[in-house]
Amino acid sequence: MTATRSGATDESPLLSDLMPWSTPPLRLGREWILAPDRPSLTARWDRLVRAEGAERGALFGPTRARTPNSAVAALPGRATGTGRFARESGRCPEPVRVLHGPFDEQWLIPDHRLIDAARPELWRVADGHQVFAVEQGFVPAAAGPALLVGAALPDGRSPAGRPGRIRPLYRRPGGVEPNLAPGLTALLAARYGH
Repeated sequence: MTATRSGATDESPLLSDLMPWSTPPLRLGREWILAPDRPSLTARWDRLVRAEGAERGALFGPTRARTPNSAVAALPGRATGTGRFARESGRCPEPVRVLHGPFDEQWLIPDHRLIDAARPELWRVADGHQVFAVEQGFVPAAAGPALLVGAALPDGRSPAGRPGRIRPLYRRPGGVEPNLAPGLTALLAARYGH
């Protein structure tokens, strides 16, 4: 129960009570892996893999989490390289659509070596059955929606500057095992008659 501005109490359940499994947002670490179109990403990738030495390192944009010498597992469901990016010479992985903040779909290179915190558990359940709810981080007097729902994998970016949580509707790929509180579907079915 929370107090409202008028002093009354709000009996509404919290989203975390209704959808218990959530993850923090993605942390890309480098802006060049995100673009409004696929050709831009492919061109950036091609320029990077053609570069050598210090130029490759500068174009890559190393962070504490990822450098051209980081070796990590591929993202679930993605056939990408797992060796050090410093040795990469192949083609750009097929870019995927992501939700980059409210109402802004972008394309992303889905290579775990490039994403600082990719949240593999989200990639594992991202398929044609999934729907994601994205809570916007609370910022007093911030404009914009408090909750976004969509089928594209969200990066969790918030225009208010404080990322929220990502809550998938399903816990398993293929629309199996809803991420809902036990008994919630039965309660809603009884209340709404189907």
